[in-house]
Amino acid sequence: MSFTQYMMDFYGPQSELYPQFAFNETQIAIATGIYKMRLDVRGVEFVGDSVDRERVRDIILNTCYPELV
Repeated sequence: MSFTQYMMDFYGPQSELYPQFAFNETQIAIATGIYKMRLDVRGVEFVGDSVDRERVRDIILNTCYPELV
């Protein structure tokens, strides 16, 4: 499973967990890229785990939905 699909399973419009977020693949791809750049600067590797998922979620929320944060 790709990281984008993993994110969609949690936060996509068809999610049973957090459908209120309704993230799309473009938002996830852009936020993942931003997050990976931040990791590169710190010399940390992206592994696509739950920590990475939540941090990418937070980038999307802070950028696109600041009223929810």
